Amino acid sequence: MRTHIKVVAIVNLLYSAVGLLAAASVLLGGVFGSLFSGSLVGAIVGSVASIVTAIVVGCISFFGLIAGFGLLNHQQWARYVIIVVSALRLFRFPFGTLFGGYSLWVLLNRETRDIFDMQVS
Repeated sequence: MRTHIKVVAIVNLLYSAVGLLAAASVLLGGVFGSLFSGSLVGAIVGSVASIVTAIVVGCISFFGLIAGFGLLNHQQWARYVIIVVSALRLFRFPFGTLFGGYSLWVLLNRETRDIFDMQVS
């Protein structure tokens, strides 16, 4: 199960890095695209929607990135953060669903809980 934990950590690191790039792309593309739409309402609504989307995706990715490093070091708090992040990623079909489901399967496993409980003691 230790190998699965390491795979979950690395996948979360990579997926979170891509998520941060996606958040930056949504922010820049959405705001600039909305500003050049030619409509005041379109510019405001598009910019606000882009900013909110970028913040949500960026926060989830940031927490996944930080917790991925913690999971590599078998930190108990990182396990809980990755569980929450993975549950939120289930809605990002298809890769988020795949990675989130795998992460939940690994981190909610009894053997994994025992590994992390040994680290605390």
